[in-house]
Order: sequence, then C-alpha cells, then structure tokens
Amino acid sequence: MHRFLTTPESVKNGIVTFGKDDAKHMIKVLRHKRGDIVLAFDGSGRQYEVELVEAEKDRVCGKIIKSCRPDTEPKTKVILFQGIPKADKMEWIVQKTVELGIWKIVPVITQFSVVSINDRKSSNRTERWNRISKEACKQSGRVVIPEVTPPVPFEEALNYWNKIASEESGDSYPAVFCHEKERKNCLKELFKCYNIKCIKTIGVFIGPEGGFSDKEVQLATDCHIKPVSLGKRILRTETASIAVLSAIMYETGELRA
Repeated sequence: MHRFLTTPESVKNGIVTFGKDDAKHMIKVLRHKRGDIVLAFDGSGRQYEVELVEAEKDRVCGKIIKSCRPDTEPKTKVILFQGIPKADKMEWIVQKTVELGIWKIVPVITQFSVVSINDRKSSNRTERWNRISKEACKQSGRVVIPEVTPPVPFEEALNYWNKIASEESGDSYPAVFCHEKERKNCLKELFKCYNIKCIKTIGVFIGPEGGFSDKEVQLATDCHIKPVSLGKRILRTETASIAVLSAIMYETGELRA
C-alpha cells in the first residue's frame, strides 16, 4: 500500500486532502483512482488509512477509514549533534539516522570543520537535509519527522543541550561525545551507570573528519558531557553516528520486533 506525507491541517472532518505534487504522482505515476486505498501520515505521529473519493490530476482527497498512532517511534529521544563533514556525507548521515530512529539532528560547526557555510548555503542545505529526513521517514515507516536544525557553532550546541538537560535533573538526560583519545569509558560501560528505562533523552556529540579540538573536549567536559570510546578502531564520522545510534537502539530495546 502506497504511503504519503500530509499535514495535520490537511485533515479535516474525516477527509484527507493531498498536496499538488503528491496528487500528480498518485495519478500520473501510480495510476491511482477513486476507490483505491492508501496510507497517509501527518508527520506528528498519526497515520490514516484512506479511501480515495476524488482523484483528479491536480486534486486528490479521500475519506478516512481508520486512524491510529503506530508504535514506530523510539521511547527514548536521541539528539545527534553532528560535526558537519565534507561533501555529501551529511546527507547520508541524515538518511540513515532517521531510518534508525533519531529524534533530532543538530549540524555543528567545529574548529576542525573544513566546510564553510554562509547564510544562504546554510538555508539551502538545511532545507535539503529536511527533505531527506522526510523521505527517509516515509521509507522507514515512521510517523514523526525528525527535524534537522540550521548549523550552529559548537558552543551554541552545548548551550542548546544544557537548556534541554536543565528541564529535569537526575539521569534522565545523559550526553556523550565520541572521542578517539578516550581510553577508559566505552559506550557499553557507560550504559551500566543508568537505568535505561528512565532515560528520556540522550545527547550524542560526534566530530567532523578532524574530530574535536582540545578546547572543545574541555568545554564538553565542563558541561558534564562524558567522553566515550567507540572501540579499538578509529571510525569515520559518518560511521560513528550510525554505530552509536545502533548501540543506543539496541540497549533501549528498539531493535526488537
């Protein structure tokens, strides 16, 4: 059954109205017609089974047969603070982490970032990253679209996390930064310090190709963000994000059927 993204505003009085681009795709490419059944999700957690009642080239709408909130979203929210890598690696990171269950992605400009982003480039890239997030959300069966924020400097990313973590004290909001020079703490050992079921949000900081500078490591440590090793081998930045998120999803039971 084909699945389409809509908005909460497009759902009124038991009727779902699809956007023009989706309408054209449904009619011209997928050859949908009146009476066909499709799925629609509104990006905020609700999914609908819809019977098409109008199917024209620029207008498609349908009546809701069934409405539900699928259990596809992780209970623990993971925020990825990703040092912006070179070329199109960021697009790959967005796609794969959304598939795995990321809640939000914050692109971070660090001391060793080699990508120069002006305001116009930042806006264009942010729009593209969010389009990729939406497409990955469709493909993976998720019903909530993870936001990709505009890029921020490292210190601003720390302040952003501190604001989130200050909402509630205790072990509900742990954060880590992956550091190739860390020799004591690994991700698995760190999880032993927490009651996984009580963790509401996890912050994960991953550097770009050059990693974090000594100053950034100190700033993160001062904010009580714990350094962790990802093992004996040094991972590429795009590999590290997938490895960490996979480990978190495993520990929190999100990889169970």
